[in-house]
Amino acid sequence: SIEGADAETLVEFACDASMDRAIGSVIYTQMLDHRGGMIADVTVTRLAEHRFRMVTGAGALASDLGWLQGIAHRLQLDVELVDESDRLSVIGIWGPHARAVMTAATTADLSNEVFPFGTGQDIVVGSAPAFAQRITYVGEFGYELYVDPAWTVAVWDRLMAAGAEHGIRVCGYRALDGLRMEKGYRYIGTDLTPNDTPDQAGLAFCAKKDADFIGRDVLLVRREEGFTTRIRTLALGDGGWVSAYGGEVVLRDGEALSRLRSVAYGYSVERMLAYAYLPTDVAEGEQLVVETLDGPVAATVMADRLVDPSGSRLL
Repeated sequence: SIEGADAETLVEFACDASMDRAIGSVIYTQMLDHRGGMIADVTVTRLAEHRFRMVTGAGALASDLGWLQGIAHRLQLDVELVDESDRLSVIGIWGPHARAVMTAATTADLSNEVFPFGTGQDIVVGSAPAFAQRITYVGEFGYELYVDPAWTVAVWDRLMAAGAEHGIRVCGYRALDGLRMEKGYRYIGTDLTPNDTPDQAGLAFCAKKDADFIGRDVLLVRREEGFTTRIRTLALGDGGWVSAYGGEVVLRDGEALSRLRSVAYGYSVERMLAYAYLPTDVAEGEQLVVETLDGPVAATVMADRLVDPSGSRLL
C-alpha cells in the first residue's frame, strides 16, 4: 500500500499512466527508468484520496518496492510504503461465466453501470468481506478478489460451489500464460525489460499523460525519432507442440533477427505462440524460421491479438 499526503505525487511521478483518477479506479501502468525503458508492469488501485495499492508480480516485489522507496526518499515525500503480501490473499476468477458465478456468490450489484471494467469496490462473498476489482490478465471477463487470509477458504469454497453448475475449474500458470499471449498481454522481465520502451511493446496507450514522470523526456525523444523494432506474435510450427522455451534465434533468409521472449501453447487458437521483437518492416503473414532444440521450425508472423482483438469479452 502507498499512503500519505504525497501518495498521489509518488505514483504519478513513478508511473507512465495518469494516476489522477477517481477513487475505485484500477490503472494499468508501467514504471520506467531514466532511459525510458520498462522496469515494472503493475496495476495501481486508488483506494482513497491519499491511499493507493500497487500490485506487482511476486518476483518483482523487492525491486519495485525499493524503486518507490528511493523516489520517496529522494523527493522527501510524506508517504508510507507497506508490503501487504502477507495481509491479503488474491483469488482470480475469469471466463464467460464469471459474472454468473459471482452473482450467485454475492448480493452486490455487478452490473456494468455500477461495477464497470477497470474499477474496484468492497463486496461480500457469502459472508466474507472482500475487495473486488474488475481486471484481467487472461483476456476474459472476470475479477480479482483481495481477501483477508482468515476468510480465503470461505470465499474459495463459496465460489467453487456457485460455479459447479457452470463447470468451474482450477487452472495453473501455464494455462494463464497461453491465454494472456493469445490476447497480446506481456510479462515483465521477459517481454518487457529496461531495453524496451512502451511504444515498442505496444503499450504507448499507457504513456500518454502530460504530467511529468521518470523517463518521460527520453521516451518522448525516442518516440519522435521512431523505433526500428517492435514486439510481434509468432505462431510456431503447424499446430503441434514445439520444443521452444524462450531465447531461441529467429531468422529471416538465414539472417538472425532476434530471439524469442515468451513462449506458450495457445489452447484457444491451438497453436504454439511466441513473442519476439522484430524489425518494423516484418509484415503480418511473413514466414520466418526459429532454431529450436529439435531443429528449424517455421514461424508465421501473426496479428498482435489473436483472440477478441476488440476487447468485447472484457465487458
